[in-house]
Amino acid sequence: MRADNRLAEETVTITSVDDKLIKYITARSDRTPADMEGVSTAEWSTIQSGSSGSRFDPSYPRLKFPLVVGETWKGKYEVTGLSGARSKADIDFKVVAKEQVTTPAGTYEAFKVESSGWVTGVSWQGSFRTTNTTWYAPAIHRIVKSELKDYRNNRLWNDTVTELKSFKPAP
Repeated sequence: MRADNRLAEETVTITSVDDKLIKYITARSDRTPADMEGVSTAEWSTIQSGSSGSRFDPSYPRLKFPLVVGETWKGKYEVTGLSGARSKADIDFKVVAKEQVTTPAGTYEAFKVESSGWVTGVSWQGSFRTTNTTWYAPAIHRIVKSELKDYRNNRLWNDTVTELKSFKPAP
């Protein structure tokens, strides 16, 4: 859900996997064109978002394997949106727990990773604080839930919850 209370359905289809990259198509019900390509490293660090089309340089390190409770890392990267708008992000990550999480697709034993930091404009003025909680289920090698919040002018601006609704392994 977003701050404007809109809901969107998103379908992610993995199109190729090799030892370095995962490529996928993200189809969303709330945008035109509906389909957008995403690219991640083999460890799910985002190079190009299939949801927004934004490019990350270096990649956005949402996870760092092996996941171990208590492990921390930093992410510093530049983001370029589809409009060409550029920003820099400085994010701290921590694996805070291993716990069960329930989604519409089922209940999974997952690592809970929390992150927080700042995004500052390069081609635009200002900055905003962001937090994200991600649950990664090793049994299916997927992120099964995430909660992203952005705060602008000390106010919650964006609140997005993503949950795995269904999952089909490749044949």
